Amino acid sequence: MGEIKVLMDPERREKYVSELFELEGWQSVTEDANAAYCPISLTSTPKKLKPYLKGRQEMLKNVLRRSGITSYDPSDSRAYSPDFDGDANPGDVYNFDSRKVAEARYFTGHLIIPTMGVGTEMEKARTLNKIAVALVDDGIRISRMLPSRVIYLKYSDFGEEMYRFVPVFDMLRRFEPGMGLNDGKPVLLGFERDSGRVVDLGEEVFEEFPELTFSYRKGTPLMELECTNMELIRGSLTARVLHPD
Repeated sequence: MGEIKVLMDPERREKYVSELFELEGWQSVTEDANAAYCPISLTSTPKKLKPYLKGRQEMLKNVLRRSGITSYDPSDSRAYSPDFDGDANPGDVYNFDSRKVAEARYFTGHLIIPTMGVGTEMEKARTLNKIAVALVDDGIRISRMLPSRVIYLKYSDFGEEMYRFVPVFDMLRRFEPGMGLNDGKPVLLGFERDSGRVVDLGEEVFEEFPELTFSYRKGTPLMELECTNMELIRGSLTARVLHPD
């Protein structure tokens, strides 16, 4: 463990989050310490891939239930999921999903496709100092643009390994979240309720569950997404290149 510098403890976090809620017009929103927002890529995901993502989402929700955490799945929203209702106003969708992120202590989901498809929600969770856990398939390469203050864990076959993540969430429930630095790098801090310990929460998880620690490998293949409607790109690429003016 490096040198930990506390920038925001639970008491200061409460005030900070309250101010952010007020700025968003969410005076009635409160955070549920036993709830999780489970992001899932919808708009940019090919139809044939969606059932696989949904399957892993359902398994993750089962893992959370075993740890006493209730989950919200945006793909189940009849009013705002693009798979059910494409007429919802973009501003309403953003506000609704942002509120759902705000209401949950945890933010956890799978990163599968290279664009991730959950980047806006992840940044919202990071700003609101959620306990964010991203699950990465070790056989699929994802974007290198990975935000700090997120705990990245890996698996090879989630169906076979899902219950290995139950004790991870059991452990995380012992801590209140905060923000700080570890040797000058931004980290998600954990304040243990029983002992009063202050830890780099990601580092704490990696030490207790080293076999789940994710590390980026550039040689891992990407999940390639095929473009099937190139006719939407108007204009001649050749003309633009040869005659830029």
